[in-house]
Amino acid sequence: MGRVRKKRKGAKYNYDKNRRKEWKKAKKLPTIGCTQIKEAWDPKKSVKKNLEEMGISADPNQTFKIPKTKDIFISEDSKTDEEEKTRKRQPKEHVIEDLEMEASIPQEKTLKLSSEEVKYCIYMLEKYGEDYKAMARDKRNHFQDTPKQIKKKIKTFMNIPEQYNAYIASKTSISC
Repeated sequence: MGRVRKKRKGAKYNYDKNRRKEWKKAKKLPTIGCTQIKEAWDPKKSVKKNLEEMGISADPNQTFKIPKTKDIFISEDSKTDEEEKTRKRQPKEHVIEDLEMEASIPQEKTLKLSSEEVKYCIYMLEKYGEDYKAMARDKRNHFQDTPKQIKKKIKTFMNIPEQYNAYIASKTSISC
């Protein structure tokens, strides 16, 4: 068989690229978004060591190993020694506690419909009231929603107090 002669023809040197800047950008660590981890981070240590000190797993496959059949038959003495090694307290254990505390706080639901969907729901409610079958046959039903889908959309619209209360307020101001 013959050799490929012009193998490097496609790869040309790019003169417009600043190699030093690209190298520095590649060496720079990514920004850490989590404040707890950012405060406890030591830039002089490796990623694995930092996470290990905080008690966070760098590689879950290493942390939670799937036991092999031959490992199951190992005596209990060796298991207790391993458990004692893994139990030692990490120096930055407060990071995990802070993360758990932050995760336990429930988040507020920020559900909002788009302005087009709000207009659609208002139009349907004004014209048909609670007749979802008639809503499904309406010419403004561009997405060809079924009566149940329309009912679900209107129910979500009614469950958003900001948007539904604004609709009710405008409706009462017009009738007065």
